[in-house]
Amino acid sequence: MKRKVHRIASALAERIARWEGVEAILLGEAAESDVDDPYFTIEVDVYLRGVPPDPATRRELFPDAQAFETSPISPVDRFLMEQLPASVHYMDAAGVDRVIWRLGDRTWVFHEPGTTWFYRIVRGEVLFRRGSWIDEARGQLAAIPDELWIQIRLRAFAAAEHSLGELRAATARSDDLFILVSSGRLARSVASFLFAANRQFEPPGRLLSERLAGLTVMPDGLPGMLDNFLRPAPDISPAARREIADLIVRSLIPLA
Repeated sequence: MKRKVHRIASALAERIARWEGVEAILLGEAAESDVDDPYFTIEVDVYLRGVPPDPATRRELFPDAQAFETSPISPVDRFLMEQLPASVHYMDAAGVDRVIWRLGDRTWVFHEPGTTWFYRIVRGEVLFRRGSWIDEARGQLAAIPDELWIQIRLRAFAAAEHSLGELRAATARSDDLFILVSSGRLARSVASFLFAANRQFEPPGRLLSERLAGLTVMPDGLPGMLDNFLRPAPDISPAARREIADLIVRSLIPLA
């Protein structure tokens, strides 16, 4: 089955590489999962200069795809190929160049998506490269200065503190929806902090739990606290969740 997955991914890359401006095509780690895993997908990242072809042209490139759909918000195509889920994400290579330049210039600013974009560049399997662009990008990402990792940690910690304040307010108001929203933001900010503390880029959401379990720099007792914090609502009261959130954020302070 792995051979089939790689054959499909390589065939997709071969077609897409014909377009002008394509610098590199990478296969995401989700394709390494067993095909019966709900997280499995043949996820292909296309780094190109300029805008991708229009949806109709892209659809013509995959006449053998089933259930083809294009996101109306972002340049992503999703479809089935030989009954396996696949997606093609179109990335702006010039945008990557600008962000990496800011990393070297120490002017990059941490924001909500975190460092997942960099993770995909570094960890994806290269299906196609035109020239040295992808290798140069990876080389620059491997040389991120220590000061930037510190900045990422501090900004993630500030985001966690902000989410904790929102969770406290939502708990006091018994606002179930905002409790859920602020809890999710808090968990993501804590994850961003921990990956930065380990000098690692953040994986996509489906890999967060697995990768967090493998981190070596971790506050004592934090894994257990996170497990309790993430328990479903019937198993933990809002007040108890807020108290655990306080302990989680407090545990990060020595690493901040």
